[in-house]
Parts: sequence; C-alpha cells; structure tokens
Amino acid sequence: MSDPALDIPGQLLARARDDDAALADLIDAAAPQVRRWALVQTGDATEADDLTQEVLIRMIKNLDTLPAPPRLAGWLYTVTRNAAADRFRQRARQRHAADSEAILSGAIAADADPAGDAERGELGDLLKASFHELPRRQREVFDLVELQGIPATQAAEILGIRATSVRGNLFKARRNLRRRILDVWPDVREDWR
Repeated sequence: MSDPALDIPGQLLARARDDDAALADLIDAAAPQVRRWALVQTGDATEADDLTQEVLIRMIKNLDTLPAPPRLAGWLYTVTRNAAADRFRQRARQRHAADSEAILSGAIAADADPAGDAERGELGDLLKASFHELPRRQREVFDLVELQGIPATQAAEILGIRATSVRGNLFKARRNLRRRILDVWPDVREDWR
C-alpha cells in the first residue's frame, strides 16, 4: 500500500536501486512532496528548492537503506525537517523575514469583484504571515492535516508523534490563526459564530 502523502509504489523503490529510469521516476515522485515540506520549513521558495535538492541527494545516496514506501514518507519528512534545522542554525544571523509565497495560495479563491479581490489579497497576506508566526510544530501539523488533507493518524506517523499531539497542535494552530484574523478584522467575528 502506498502513502497518500507520497505516492510511490514499493516496486519502484526496488527497481530504482538498479535502473536509472526507475531512479528518475522515484525522484519525480518524491520531489513535489519534499519541496512542499521544505517550503513549510523555510517559508522561502529559493531555500525550499535548495533544501529539496539536498534531501533528494540524500535519498539517492541512501537508496540501499531506505525504508519501504509506507515508511518512506516519514523518513523523507524527517530528513527534510533536520536539513532545514541545520540550515537555520548555519544561517541564523543571515535570516530575514521569509516571503511565504504560495504556502496558502490555494486557501483563497479568485473572484471577479475588485473590492473582494483586494480584501482577499489582504486576508491571504494575513494568513501567510500568521501561518509563519505559528510555532514550527503547529505549522507542520496544519500543513499536513488542513492543507494537504492527510489524516491525523498518518500525520502523526510522518512527524513521529502521537495522534493526540497532532490533534492538539491542530487545535492550537486553528485557534491562533483565528485569533490573529479577529485581531485585524473584528467584524468577521459574527460570521464565525
């Protein structure tokens, strides 16, 4: 059975060890999800691209010891998270506020109303900024469960934590995002009751 977060058939991993075409297919299958995780970790598209490349190189170097696909997503996620932490430690003095382009781009639908577009743009910017202000674990959980639609139990396995911790962090993330939106736009409080 393959992982919905990372749809890689088991036989592809086995073939990739001996076949360059299968290796290319494995990289193509893993790259989008690794990049998404890298973007959540870094908040910067350029950093995410670099981090994705680094993680995929580690995957290739460890082909013979990679876990089977049901566990491969957790391995890749852990490598991505650890590589991001390494980068942050190395560049702590150089870091600047991350441009969170496209993290929540799917959360706001387009409309033909210019006033509505401007308001949605403001809301999108607020959501992006608020998302990056969340503690790291809340960001990870919110991205996996809310934005990617991964069940809490599977997100727990990917993150290496209990499902109850996933649900608790998801609750806190939602509460923090809601509070931030209501701080800026108190008028929407009536719509959320």
